[in-house]
Amino acid sequence: MSSLSSLQINKPIDEYGKTPLMWACDEGIDRRIIEILLEARGEVGAKDIFGNTDLHFAVLRDHLQAVNAQSNDGCTPLHWACDRGYLHTVDLLLGHNGIDANVVNNTGVTPLHVAVQKRNYELVSLLLNQDSVNLEIVNKKYRTPLLEAVSDGHLGIIQRLIARGANVNAIDHGENNCLHLALATKEFHSEVEHITMLDQWSWKLSLKKKDRLCSIIVASYLFEVGANFYQKNMEGKSPLNLIKDGNLKEKLKTFIPPACTYCQVMYASSEFKPCEHIALCRDCYVRIKWESCPTCQQPISGVREFARPIFEDKEVQTVEEPRESPVLKERDLLRVAKRLGRDWWQVAIFLGVDTTKLKIDDESIDTVKQGYLILYEWFKNCDPETRTHATLSAALEEAECFAAMECLSLDAK
Repeated sequence: MSSLSSLQINKPIDEYGKTPLMWACDEGIDRRIIEILLEARGEVGAKDIFGNTDLHFAVLRDHLQAVNAQSNDGCTPLHWACDRGYLHTVDLLLGHNGIDANVVNNTGVTPLHVAVQKRNYELVSLLLNQDSVNLEIVNKKYRTPLLEAVSDGHLGIIQRLIARGANVNAIDHGENNCLHLALATKEFHSEVEHITMLDQWSWKLSLKKKDRLCSIIVASYLFEVGANFYQKNMEGKSPLNLIKDGNLKEKLKTFIPPACTYCQVMYASSEFKPCEHIALCRDCYVRIKWESCPTCQQPISGVREFARPIFEDKEVQTVEEPRESPVLKERDLLRVAKRLGRDWWQVAIFLGVDTTKLKIDDESIDTVKQGYLILYEWFKNCDPETRTHATLSAALEEAECFAAMECLSLDAK
């Protein structure tokens, strides 16, 4: 069979234009025959004179073994359809209740990996509309679809995966996260929908508008949606170590919370009292018991969590005086929404917002708009006395949205 050409294997065998693969799917014959036909490059999606494909027959006859059959390299018809960009065929396959969209081939690649590697935004979007599609399966490079998209530089696909909930802190076999890969990518492309954060970071880092698709700007965008600048790869390098421009690196660091004194990986979120030296991340704060500050050796009287990056110069205060929490304004809501990313729904829960009453498109990739809608809904309906930075900060802390907490605290200064 392997010696047959593609033209021969796809030649119709009856007056209705059925190919051998169509016939096999229609009859529901042994899956090994299906595998042989696929291995011999049997065309998935070829049509008979009535416009029916092999997959129409498989779905019509409910022959799931044909729909999910794997060739010798482990590929299913869905892999093949994604590889060849057959949007209609993919849609037909995904519409079948028995389809397994997460089958991995012999190299650990899922159909979603294939669509990402082919840079096919429409196919990726179609797959992501399927609730069962797993975004965190890794291939033999130990890369998730998001890591592949970042390495390839496709902004539209990156944005779509993040909006769907992809883990921005996944690491590959070299322990590189998306920031390592972004900073190793010369330039990004294919921005399907305008990403406002790229403009904002261009301004923050004093770069020109033409530089908005460069690696450091995209890395800053990924940081804003939760990626960690302190993750070290197997060579012991963090993403910050990969930035060659010293001035640009120092400017970027002013926007990044300091690293935890203990683990040196997570962002610090607390400080020792009374010396106020930056101390621990949330996990280490709970786990570690210190008697003296490792920086100045002064005895510790306590640990205070903060909701801002305390890397600016400030006077040491041995006695903290209570102060009234500032009243929120609508512009504060927008600034917070820009830092929420895909976690807006968690904040809605802790603020007591019923999202079912809001016109929020869950499939939209505009997470800033989604976040602002839930914040404004709370803002206009809550008790005016609770419309403060402290109330919103408490909800953000419960939802573990620390970047948004830091932004809110800086706004209050």
